[in-house]
Amino acid sequence: MVSVVDLAARALLEGPPDDTTVREPPMITISPRAAHLAQAHLGITVPVLALTLVAFTARVRVRVFPSWRVRADDWLIALGFASAITDWALLMVGMVITPGSIPSEHALYATKLSYFAVAVWGLTMVTVKTSICLTLLRIPQAHVITISLYLVMVCQILYFILNTMYTFTKCRPLRAAWASTAAGGRCVDPSIDVIVSNVGSGVNITTDLFLSLAPMFILWNLRRPLRERILVCILTGIGLIASLATIRKMMIMKEWGQGGNIWEFAMSISTWTVLEQFMGILAACSPSLKGPIQKLLARYGVLLTRYDNNISFITIPHRNPCGPHGSIYDRQADAEVGGYPGLIRGDVDANQIPDMPGAGEMKGGLTSPSRSTLQESVNTVMTRGEVSQDISTLDKT
Repeated sequence: MVSVVDLAARALLEGPPDDTTVREPPMITISPRAAHLAQAHLGITVPVLALTLVAFTARVRVRVFPSWRVRADDWLIALGFASAITDWALLMVGMVITPGSIPSEHALYATKLSYFAVAVWGLTMVTVKTSICLTLLRIPQAHVITISLYLVMVCQILYFILNTMYTFTKCRPLRAAWASTAAGGRCVDPSIDVIVSNVGSGVNITTDLFLSLAPMFILWNLRRPLRERILVCILTGIGLIASLATIRKMMIMKEWGQGGNIWEFAMSISTWTVLEQFMGILAACSPSLKGPIQKLLARYGVLLTRYDNNISFITIPHRNPCGPHGSIYDRQADAEVGGYPGLIRGDVDANQIPDMPGAGEMKGGLTSPSRSTLQESVNTVMTRGEVSQDISTLDKT
C-alpha cells in the first residue's frame, strides 16, 4: 500500500510545473470538499473504532476468563489492533475539517507521518490476517482449506516484507519521500506507486474474500440450528466490508491518476484505509460477541440453541465422564478458539440443562440411562461428521 497523502502533499508543495521560483508556497489551500471529507473521516472512523474496541474487549474476556487460554492468534490480533490505532492516529494529523489554508510546514509534517503510516498499515494487515488463519487452523476442516490458509499466511508475510522494503527504498535520501526540496532527492515515478498500490490491493482483496468466506463454509457445515449458523456467518462475514473498502480505495487511486484535487483524494483514501484495518479486526473478534448477542436475544424469547445459550456447538465428555467434582464435563476440554464457537465447550454444569436425562443425579456419577443416552449422542454426532478428528487431538486446541 502506497500512501496517497505523501503524493498529495508532495505535489502541492512542488507548485506549478512552470514555476521555478517558488518551490514551497507558504500556505496550502484546503477546499470545502476536502474539509467535508475530513469531517466524514472523523464521523465514520471514530464509531467504527469504538465498535472494534468492544469486539476486541469481548475476545479478550473470552480468552482470559474463566481461565487463561491466550494463544498466538490472540497476541497477533492484539498487536494488529495496536498498530491499527497507531495508523489511525498518524493519518489524523492530515485531517483538516475547516476549509481555508494551512501552513506548508503542517502539510509537510502530515506527509511525513502518513509515509510512516504505510509501514504501520502493512503490519496491521499481516498480523490480523495471520491471526485469523491460525484461528481457523484449529478447527477441523477440509485438507484443501488447510493448505489455502497456509498459503494466505505466506503470501501476506511476503507482501508485507516486499512492500515495506519498497516504501523505504523508493526515494533517496529517505527525506525526499515527504520533502520534495531535499537536496539531491529523487524518487521513482508516481505511476510506479500506483502499480504497487494496485498489486497490494489485489492481494488484500483476494485474501479478504477467502478469509471471510472460509469461516462461513466451515461453520455452516456444522450441524447446528439454522438461527445460530446464520448469526455466526453474519459475524464472520464482516470481513467482506474490508474487501469493499480495499476495492473502493483502488478505484480512488485510479481516479487520482486521471487528475483532480490531490488533497481530496488523500482524505478519501485515508478513510478507506482506516476502515479496511478496523473492519478486518472487527471480523476477527466479532464471533466473541456471539454469547452476549445470544443472551440479549434470549431475553426477548429468541433462542438460537435447543438447550442453554452458554453451550457452544457440542459438549463431549473427556476422559473421566464424571469429572473430579461429579460433573460430566471436563473443565479443561474447552476448545473455543479465538471467539469462534468451538467444537467442544467445557466448564458447563449438567444442571444448566434442565431437560437432559439424569441432570439431577450427577453427584454420585452417571446413571445407566444417562451414560447410555450420552454415548448415543456422541456416536450420532461422530457418525454425522460433526467431529472429524479424534477427541484427544481436539483437547490440545
